[in-house]
Amino acid sequence: MSTIPTIDTRKAWLDELQVHTQSSLMKITEKEVTGKHVSPVELQYAKVCSAYLYLYKLAQDNEILSADDPDNPFDFEILH
Repeated sequence: MSTIPTIDTRKAWLDELQVHTQSSLMKITEKEVTGKHVSPVELQYAKVCSAYLYLYKLAQDNEILSADDPDNPFDFEILH
């Protein structure tokens, strides 16, 4: 008897956001390194991205986002 695979949608959502913030941060960093103009808005966005990545890593390291967290507002979804 096999179990039905499920996914923690909160973790999936946060991981996807991590990928997008890393990508955005890399693009802004690349502009800066190559001497292209980086706007004040891009600099602010880079700070927000960096803060997210730092806090998400801290949450993972301290196991704050465990799958059995009773405060998790997301449901587990069945993988199809």
